[in-house]
Amino acid sequence: MKLADEDKIFQDLLNACRNGDLELVESLVRNFGAPINQTDKWQCSPLYLAFVKFLLENGAQCRKDTFEGQRCYYGALTMKIRGLLSSYKYTKADDKYQPYRNFFSYILERPLDTFSDVIFKLNAPYDRSKRYNTLETLEISAHRCILNARSTFFASKFQTIWCTSKVIEIQEIQIHATCFRAMLRYLYTGEIASIPNSLMDNMIQLCKYVWLDNLSERYTNKMKRINQDQDKIEFKKLQNDFVKFFKNVLLVGKQFYTEQDYNNNMKVDGSEIIENRIGHNDTEPKFAESQHDICIRVEDEFFNCHKVFLTERCEYFKAMFNGPFSEKLLRTPRISECSSKVFALILEFIYTDKCDIPESMACEVLIKADMYLLDKLKSIASIILTNLSEPLEDIYVLMRTAIDLNIGRLEQWCCHWFADHLYEVLEDQRFLDLICESAHSIKKRQETDTIPFIDDLRYWLSKKYSVLEDEIDQRSGKVREYDGEEITDWEAEYNLCLRYYYL
Repeated sequence: MKLADEDKIFQDLLNACRNGDLELVESLVRNFGAPINQTDKWQCSPLYLAFVKFLLENGAQCRKDTFEGQRCYYGALTMKIRGLLSSYKYTKADDKYQPYRNFFSYILERPLDTFSDVIFKLNAPYDRSKRYNTLETLEISAHRCILNARSTFFASKFQTIWCTSKVIEIQEIQIHATCFRAMLRYLYTGEIASIPNSLMDNMIQLCKYVWLDNLSERYTNKMKRINQDQDKIEFKKLQNDFVKFFKNVLLVGKQFYTEQDYNNNMKVDGSEIIENRIGHNDTEPKFAESQHDICIRVEDEFFNCHKVFLTERCEYFKAMFNGPFSEKLLRTPRISECSSKVFALILEFIYTDKCDIPESMACEVLIKADMYLLDKLKSIASIILTNLSEPLEDIYVLMRTAIDLNIGRLEQWCCHWFADHLYEVLEDQRFLDLICESAHSIKKRQETDTIPFIDDLRYWLSKKYSVLEDEIDQRSGKVREYDGEEITDWEAEYNLCLRYYYL
């Protein structure tokens, strides 16, 4: 992400905190990695402005020994907020909103349940009364694609001598299982695992063997203790590694085929294209680079993929490949309900947890993200749509999409647009249909019958014309007109805009 983009995200976060827009704050923090501990030119952090509990739970720091922390503490509006700031520890930050990090931790702990495709056999010292004088053979399962994307050593081995090996025996050095698992934890999550001092020499030897100088340095400098700030930096590197892996390997390995090529070369299970066509060109074998175990056809393009990412990052694919469906038996399933360009964006999100969605494709990505049960991607697409000044799609299509997919933010953005362009749409039958449909959505009579769509329009009109709530008659929704008092021109125009309230 460019520095200018990071600055814009931070400014959007500050503005959302000032405006009380918790939904936007949540999205910026969870979807765009907004820097919640950064300060502006007045030394104000987002924590100083609003949403104390949410920001604390997502890693915001309020340390009294820093200027920023003291500013937040003494600027607290109530004693309750001050007590929350003083009692909350940074180590309490909740990680349940980090599905990408949790994904890597999960597949590391349960490789056999998540399509692991390589087994390492270690001639490891066996601990008997803490005397490592005997050897035993241990087997540890892992995922080729993870190691390939994260390690130059493993990538080079998988492209050469380990290219077709399912079981790999490391004989050059003796590696203790604890050290090998610590190395895997670093490659999978960026975290540094604690190991006994007696194994430190073996750990450093392993790091040098697999060309992990950075990991060796951290252990050598006794940085093996859990360091959350450093782990966040390492995890950012991990995410960037998969961005490079996706763009430079998976998308480069994508191939285009005509219908005739497909019919002439495809076997029943798709193995012919998998083994002999997909991922290969005249100069280098892309199969060795991508290490894919499935190929998905979308339109006339084929995407090399990995079941571990598809099934654990997307409930749709988890049901497809683990459920009683025919795609489970195919190595080249075909997806027909999505364009290849949109599918590439969906894969980008699945592999990298981020996605650069063009504005022109945001609506289509939004619909497909809902179909594939990718709520975070749906949120990213909806933010792109609601950050536009004018809709790129037909406003009525956009409104119905928001209603059908239950996207409140997009629905409110459409209502805001209708309020700003009310005179243009008042005579449009499609606009009147929206009002009627909203009226029919009311199931039971209320104490004060209202139409949701009309209520939303009234809200945005009151914002537009600066009408205070206590000046509005609750029954008619119009500004009260008292004897002997004249209402302002804006209030009169507001009343005029509500002439369709009693339709």
